[in-house]
Amino acid sequence: MPKPVIFVLAFALLAALLAPMPAMAQDNSCRWANDGECDEARFGGTGACPSGTDTNDCRAEASAHQRLWAGVPAQLRARLGDDSCRWAHDLECDDARFGGTGACPDGTDASDCRAMAIGGDNSCRWANDGECDEPGIGTGLCASGSDTNDCRAMAFLRNRTNDCEHAFNGVCDEPETGTGLCRANTDTADCVGRARPAEARDHFFGRDERVLVDVSAMPWRAVGLVQTADGSCTGVLIGPRLVATAAHCLIGAGGATVKALQFRAGAWGDSEQGRAGIGGYVIAPDYSPQDAPPHGGNGDDWALMTLDRDLGLELGFVRPMLLDKDDLQTITDGQFVVSQAGYSWDTGAWLSGHLECRVLTAYRDGSLIHDCDTTRGDSGSPIMHQRDGEWRLLAVDSQFYAAQPPHLDMSSAHLAVDTRAFAQALRDAGALPD
Repeated sequence: MPKPVIFVLAFALLAALLAPMPAMAQDNSCRWANDGECDEARFGGTGACPSGTDTNDCRAEASAHQRLWAGVPAQLRARLGDDSCRWAHDLECDDARFGGTGACPDGTDASDCRAMAIGGDNSCRWANDGECDEPGIGTGLCASGSDTNDCRAMAFLRNRTNDCEHAFNGVCDEPETGTGLCRANTDTADCVGRARPAEARDHFFGRDERVLVDVSAMPWRAVGLVQTADGSCTGVLIGPRLVATAAHCLIGAGGATVKALQFRAGAWGDSEQGRAGIGGYVIAPDYSPQDAPPHGGNGDDWALMTLDRDLGLELGFVRPMLLDKDDLQTITDGQFVVSQAGYSWDTGAWLSGHLECRVLTAYRDGSLIHDCDTTRGDSGSPIMHQRDGEWRLLAVDSQFYAAQPPHLDMSSAHLAVDTRAFAQALRDAGALPD
């Protein structure tokens, strides 16, 4: 069976079946019972059935789950506790005593922390496939500590972030080993170094080159958090009321659009340079959530949002530009320099950027490959170029692929959608001259 490419929390591969536990009714009352597929999330099923209501279909999974827990010493079981935390069953260990994130009180995230508690194992169905599948350091398809062999090179990054306003300053600011200005495990680049394994999912091409940027200065204060009903992405002010971002930021499960709530320009922790509501948006009419190969139609991953007030007049905005023939030749020569900034998953509401990276390839479908250090959360973030001393928007970040020719020596290919793909929409919105 092919490995899923999208992580859904309902697909919890391990769930609590700790002893002793109150007896749970076991029946087949779920509407999906007896269809040949386990649908109970606690056993790694689809999550379509409540626990205990798809007994026949989940019999084999339940037996395997009990065997896993049988190998956990009773004293350790007691310390693991139960699954009463609101973050239980999300595959990520959140009990700090077992190397977790600390998001759950001690003893309330047992199933997600089982493998970490025993020092790790390879119990995940995707173990030993050559790809790390644990949360944070891999695809997120396996519970923390249950894909040990594949994640060995990345293990030192487990549950680590740069979610501190002092990150990337060259000084370790974590407690015990540093100044204590940052919480534990939130100043990774400064405390454990910037080198990254080439096979890491958040690889940064072998080295994390990001810095925190000054959100009070242009062009960085024009970059902001796009907050939706489903989460957040990055966007950039390109006009008095216009924000550019990625289309997939506004598409939810099943291809339905999600409600965009507000734009926080120059967000910095709990503060920002300015904010505005999102009154509406235009998504690329041909956008599809289905992956296409590089240069195979990815120019459709763009969206333009209209704010409810002229925030760009207060803070400034980054005017779009279009690649011309000279630019394309400069790209071919490997000399086209850009900078990027976004709200990466591991920096939270602190704006990080990679300054002076390059565009490597420009495709005819309005997309390009760059070597800026972008990761989850940077979707929709601006790729900017300085032209005649002015910062201009060249592209919005989209996704990444396996390395593409002629740069097959790189660990991956990071794709962005450039303004050629939505030039007419920009003209219609008054952001580009006719």
